[in-house]
Amino acid sequence: MMERFVAGYGLVLGAALFCGMAADLQVRAAQTLVISEFMALNDSVVKDAEGEFVDWIEVHNYGEEPVDLSGFYLTDSRRELSKWPIGNSSLEAGAFLTLFTTEKGAGDDGESNAKYGLKAKGDYLALVDSLGRVIQDFGKEYPKQKKDISYGLASSWQPGEPLLRHSVFLENPTPGKPNSGALLGEVKSVTLSHKRGFYDSGFSLRLKTKTEDATIRYTVDGSVPSLAHGTVYSGPIDLNKTTVLRVAGFMKGYRSSSVKSHTFVFPNDVIRQSADGLPPESFPYLWGQNQVDYGMDADVVDDPRYRDEIVDGLKSIPTLSLVTDIEHLFDEKTGIYSNAGQQGREWERPCSLELVHPNGDKGFQVDCGLRIRGGYSRQPINPKHAFRLFFRDEYGPTKLDYPLFGKDGAKEFDNIDLRTSQNYSWSYQLDTRSIFLRDPLCRDLQLAMNEPGARGEFYHLYLNGQYWGIYNTCERIKAAFGESYRGGKKEDYDVVKIDAGYRTSGSTMKVVATDGDRSSWDRLYEEGRSGLSQNEAYFAIQGLNPDGSPSSHKEALLDVDNLIQYMLVIFYGGNLDAPVTIFAGNKRPNNWQGLIRRGGDEGFQFFVWDAEHTFLDVTQDRTGPFDIEDSVDYGSPQWIWEQCLENAEFRLRVADLVYRHFFNRGLLTPSSMRERVIVKASEIESAVICESARWGDMEIGFTHSVGPDPRRDKDGKVQRPFNRDDDWRREIDRIVNDYIPKRSDIVLGQLYRQGLFPDIDPPQLNEFGGKVSSGFDLEMESPEGEIYYTTDGSDPRRIGGGVADHALRYRGGVELRRAVTIKARVRVGDDWSALSEAKFKIRRN
Repeated sequence: MMERFVAGYGLVLGAALFCGMAADLQVRAAQTLVISEFMALNDSVVKDAEGEFVDWIEVHNYGEEPVDLSGFYLTDSRRELSKWPIGNSSLEAGAFLTLFTTEKGAGDDGESNAKYGLKAKGDYLALVDSLGRVIQDFGKEYPKQKKDISYGLASSWQPGEPLLRHSVFLENPTPGKPNSGALLGEVKSVTLSHKRGFYDSGFSLRLKTKTEDATIRYTVDGSVPSLAHGTVYSGPIDLNKTTVLRVAGFMKGYRSSSVKSHTFVFPNDVIRQSADGLPPESFPYLWGQNQVDYGMDADVVDDPRYRDEIVDGLKSIPTLSLVTDIEHLFDEKTGIYSNAGQQGREWERPCSLELVHPNGDKGFQVDCGLRIRGGYSRQPINPKHAFRLFFRDEYGPTKLDYPLFGKDGAKEFDNIDLRTSQNYSWSYQLDTRSIFLRDPLCRDLQLAMNEPGARGEFYHLYLNGQYWGIYNTCERIKAAFGESYRGGKKEDYDVVKIDAGYRTSGSTMKVVATDGDRSSWDRLYEEGRSGLSQNEAYFAIQGLNPDGSPSSHKEALLDVDNLIQYMLVIFYGGNLDAPVTIFAGNKRPNNWQGLIRRGGDEGFQFFVWDAEHTFLDVTQDRTGPFDIEDSVDYGSPQWIWEQCLENAEFRLRVADLVYRHFFNRGLLTPSSMRERVIVKASEIESAVICESARWGDMEIGFTHSVGPDPRRDKDGKVQRPFNRDDDWRREIDRIVNDYIPKRSDIVLGQLYRQGLFPDIDPPQLNEFGGKVSSGFDLEMESPEGEIYYTTDGSDPRRIGGGVADHALRYRGGVELRRAVTIKARVRVGDDWSALSEAKFKIRRN
């Protein structure tokens, strides 16, 4: 008789008995199937029929008779036991069946596939018999798995013995064959005597593990140590320069400890890195089409203007450190940096990511996947690429669990972008107008309008310890973003964007779905094509009745306020490349992303994205209308905007939001924008010195500067690097002192010419919101017409033009004794002004 071992819900292996039931005894006696081995992190052990390394599960018939697999299942859920059928064939006595776990299912070649993946962090896994009973599991969950090491039954296991007790890690995976190479245990993790971070003086680093007789190996070139690779630790390691240390413990017959990655930054060493421009040890002279100067330029480091500030500049913003095998980056055939135009999962490489705060605040280290990101900037001539990071169980945790963007941002992430300025940059386009702020400023404006937007922060980046310049994080607009900020589940969301990737197969700047599908977008587009001038159609796309009231049965396809405020950011910045691009004659879309929660009440929301072609010509007019291709494949928020302009209610709502942002200390007034740009620039003012030392001396690139390159002499030779004072500050000063003072009135004029701001002035208030004393007398005035206002947050104007039921006619001062939102309009005949809105709080005495 086989032994039955119960752990929680689990029966540990074999043909378990249910005592007292003869029928059960007969059925169980015939069941000689076990999960003999599985692998949750198959990186290089065995490929499926399509040549891919995927997870696998091995089922073994240890009996003396064939077993009909019909009715047998695998599952990762105690509540859904019949989740994944094994198959309908028969498994011969003594035979093994290897099931590759994949979303593909069974292929035409007959290869067996289970339609799911195994979680490397640990999960429930069970084998279920034809009567729907668990005949084997690995307890509550199997242990955390390690790359290319399988888990299953020790070769010493005999039928009738408790299977859970004999489940071990297997150093030599043997899919389709008897198991061998059981590991005796696991080496305890290695501890380090010093934390990752910044150091001003050298120290001796000590390493240790609690596993006696274990060997500690470490590397300093980004590679992963192994039993046969890395320096054997024999005593304290003297560190006095920037070092990336990867360390693990090993002992024959034992599972190695997890690899720890620690970056130690010595700022006084960083500012002298590769002063001769030559590559540091293990880095190549060439990658792609680049012969790149690696060094920190002494012309900046020793400049009297910067020499006393550059070290502080390295500490002025947080640091991110990427550590990976150098071949993952620069191998001629497989390196992602050397082949930056290549995209997709096959061009993702494992790496370690560390966040280090110079002030000692808690950061993190996480193993993740690394790719190159971008479109046009993927060209081989570009020496400074952007990155995208993916958090998957094959590397480590499935999410980054860290509040990258403070208390108002998401607390965990499936992926994140590391952007760096490409257009108008020093490193790529040799441009004097580089400020590193254009895209972050525009994304911040959308957030400041209380719209969802992609948050980001500035960082210094190191690649394997080599300083790589200023980068900024950027949230990706994915289904997980919707789940974080709007609720529900990822599966509830559709995300659409423009596929404009460099060398992307079939990329023609078309609208594609990156999550969910495109059906919601297609419906919105068709509604726009049918015409939105009538209120019935206009309100229908918002999920509302013709009178603007909520509807319980209509689908919301568009968030109107989001669309308007998104476009105001586009107009103010004079964005040349989004949501339609001037570089395709304003006929094609680019650089926009949209998200909708299916069945929600908000509709599509659009996101500022890659807004680098901004804050340039102060007279730039991006309000349109443009001759955009009339095709859903080439649709854009700007096309939707132009269809909505046919509706009078929409036009008045545009006027409302224009008045909110362009008047009365609003977001897009000169004083507010001037302060915003100055504050944003101050975040990186010292850090820019470091960027200048690293990339300011570039000689080869796409020169897009206005006028001659001021760094070059009459023979074209570079005489000085781009730098903070002569270049960066000059462009900041131009934006602050020329663009901003003029831009608001210029954009207002552009909107006025399109009839988007009424001739009737909104009512003027003696105070436009804020804290006031109890009993404050709020006064309103208008040179013409009648003023109507509300105190309950509703609009004093009824949809269609009448006076709303809750509106009050202004006849004198309004005494304020509680917190209140005042909304007021001027009415002249049948016409109304834009909305004047002010929120008041009562000041405590």
